[in-house]
Amino acid sequence: MTKQIKAAVIGAGVWGTAIAGLLADKGYEVRSWEFNPETADFLKKNRTHPMLPFFRLPDSVSIHTDLSKAIQDPDIVVIAIDSRFIRSTAKEIKKLLGKKKPFIIALSKGIEAETFNTVCQVLEEEIPGSEKNTMILTGPSFAVEVAAGAPTKIVLAGKDLANIKKAAKLIDGGPLKVEISEDRLGAELGGSLKNAYAVGSGIIDGLSQASKNSEAAFLIESAKELHRIITAMGGKQDTAWGLTGMGDLLLTATSEKSRNFRFGKEIGKGLSAEQALKKIKTVVEGREAIKNIKALCLVNHIKSPVIDAIYKIVYENKEPVSILKAAGFSPEITNTKTI
Repeated sequence: MTKQIKAAVIGAGVWGTAIAGLLADKGYEVRSWEFNPETADFLKKNRTHPMLPFFRLPDSVSIHTDLSKAIQDPDIVVIAIDSRFIRSTAKEIKKLLGKKKPFIIALSKGIEAETFNTVCQVLEEEIPGSEKNTMILTGPSFAVEVAAGAPTKIVLAGKDLANIKKAAKLIDGGPLKVEISEDRLGAELGGSLKNAYAVGSGIIDGLSQASKNSEAAFLIESAKELHRIITAMGGKQDTAWGLTGMGDLLLTATSEKSRNFRFGKEIGKGLSAEQALKKIKTVVEGREAIKNIKALCLVNHIKSPVIDAIYKIVYENKEPVSILKAAGFSPEITNTKTI
């Protein structure tokens, strides 16, 4: 008799809910943990997330607010929480795992402010012995589209090829086509960088209805900078130009479905960053990413004029139109009011 796979999904936001449903559809025992009791209660009663009204969570998925009840001898632990809380949550997960060494798969993306560590690096630090089992699942993938069944290519990246292949087989299926990579660092950087650039692209979109030409120029400059940062930090060129780099950038920085893009768009329309955040209402990972990537580049002496320009607009209240300089336009054009 085949052993039933046990999965713990940490975080019941849109992505966490979608992935919990997909894993349950594969016949796994799925336990989902949610920090917010109101969200957890809503999921229990309605079997769906407020932002996924069309998606029903299988009855077999159990919802918990007690982490110890979600972490029950799991084969897979999926991390789908705000990256700011990765370290503190990992400390608790470590206590509950004991000697168990499941695959730890991060959906969360980000760079820690104090250490410049990626999500997977933080997880490794807090859960000793997990280095070969810790991976990132990333790429051009809106959770709402995955939940709707849209065919989606996504990348599972880690350090140990044998384990990556095993874990990929456990996730692949349904709408997800899982590709594999041993360039975990490059994949993680791409996932964080694209969120920052999406804010910049949104700013341009918010400046005017006639700004798609400008956005295209901005995206090319962003792609070149993304490549420069990834390779300077030790990532591979193929990663920068592949699904987890250019692919994710094209998706996130061109669509209203991206909260980072929408956040930038509100700033482009004239709102402050704080006012824009209130309009978006959900976590905007790009805002934190902008600050941390700028610091990362400064420490590592990497030129990042695009990130610098976005930072000045978001954190120093510089005029949104100044983003055009980062796209390569002259001061005469960036000072124009015609856009």
